[in-house]
Amino acid sequence: MLSSNLKLLGSALLLGQGLCDSTPRSIPAVTQHTPIVPNDLQAFSIEFSFFTDYAGNKSHPNEFSKNLLANFKKITGVQPIVRVGGTSQDHSYYDPDQEENIKLIFANPDDDQPETVYYGPAFFESYATLGPVRFFHGLNMNQNSSIQRLQEAAIEACTMIGPQLELFELGNEWNFAPDRYRAANYSMLDYVHEWNKKAAAVTHAVQTSCPGKFPGFMAPSFAPPEFTETDWAGEDVFKLGYDPHNLTKELSFHNYMGENNPATNPPASWDLQRRLMNHTNIQQNLAAQAERAKALEYLGHTYTIGELNSIAKQGIIGETDVFGDALWLVDFSFWAAAHSIKRLHFHQGLNYRYASWQPITGKGQPPRTRPPYYGQIMVASALGHSNNARIVNIPLDTETESAYAIYNGARLSKLAIVNMQAFNQTSTGSRPSKEYKFSVPGHNRTTAKVERLIAPGSDATDRVTFAGVSYDHDLAQGRPIVVGPREETVRVENGVLAVRVPDSSAVVVSLA
Repeated sequence: MLSSNLKLLGSALLLGQGLCDSTPRSIPAVTQHTPIVPNDLQAFSIEFSFFTDYAGNKSHPNEFSKNLLANFKKITGVQPIVRVGGTSQDHSYYDPDQEENIKLIFANPDDDQPETVYYGPAFFESYATLGPVRFFHGLNMNQNSSIQRLQEAAIEACTMIGPQLELFELGNEWNFAPDRYRAANYSMLDYVHEWNKKAAAVTHAVQTSCPGKFPGFMAPSFAPPEFTETDWAGEDVFKLGYDPHNLTKELSFHNYMGENNPATNPPASWDLQRRLMNHTNIQQNLAAQAERAKALEYLGHTYTIGELNSIAKQGIIGETDVFGDALWLVDFSFWAAAHSIKRLHFHQGLNYRYASWQPITGKGQPPRTRPPYYGQIMVASALGHSNNARIVNIPLDTETESAYAIYNGARLSKLAIVNMQAFNQTSTGSRPSKEYKFSVPGHNRTTAKVERLIAPGSDATDRVTFAGVSYDHDLAQGRPIVVGPREETVRVENGVLAVRVPDSSAVVVSLA
């Protein structure tokens, strides 16, 4: 079934009529200010309450999740970093006497997240099931009844996770704290004092009980300010005396393109093009992050988006669980990387409507690999094993397309092109496409390799491939399976490369 659909896509590519660049586009060069992009740009954030679903335990490890994470190691040479945290982190209470690994208390069975979480020592078995993954572990800052319990949770984490514990995170999105966790007049200065006190307590407990150097923190993990009613600015928190002992090792801020409000959501297919498959909107959305990264450079910390995805409140069916979301993810990732954002932790949760994969059966949904995962694979493949990758945007004409040059040092290595013009799988007629031409002077090769990210349409939820490879659960539990042509070649003639990209698809073109 999958192969036959790929053949149909190939026919659409050959027959579809579309536009073309009449004049080859020049490719901007790297400069001394072009940032290096780490191999682990693509990373994950898993909701604290659902981590055991994603990872399993020692007796029943989740091999599907393990395989999906291991794919990145094969492509880039490094395992992705996994942050375990989110909203439920500040509703999670460690009980050293609890035999169950985790207990979830839901206010309503249909809710996306539990109201309260209780976890015991067995919870930490899950950190040993996913292979040599590095973890950021979330701690509950909301808990005010006992500093001792906070310290016990931190000690158990450092003891059980061991050298795979990269950093702690103390509190999630505390610019929501007034009226949610604290009184309405709780200020950013109050937050600074509380965080400093609890961070010091965690540090002392871990240094006393666990061997080796204290891991440090990712912080402050603020939500996008447009979603809150506070005027807390991440640029200002350090000016108030935040983290006087320099325990923070990575800066973390969160990002979403909007939020799910069922009463006011526009039609999903329309909003997919307007909000996600839109390069202008991506640029505007990331502008504040890029400015903040620059403003906080003086701290000397790695700047990351420690939690993000397309639409907050777990996404929207028909908009964030479809192939168009994967195209958004590709463009978002490249633009962020080109603007000094070093890592992107895409948030996951059981039954979440924007998740890259469903780890186990939940609410009638079986385990499966979802379209956003393929977008992450494409971005990772564009970076590859290079330790000196740099990304430069190539300006195009419309808001439904984008292109990037990927350099290995000063040498042009690859091109990435994203055609975000919506094409539905139910559309009649040939699939439109556009030919892109680029000047690639200095390259002696007469051909270039093309790898395609493609599906039947922007509204497709399955039959997605990158470079002819499927990572579907039902084929090999997330391991790569070739189901179509791995790659194709295009000619480079007189220093000009031309490649045709169907609507709602993307390509990586390798020159080296």
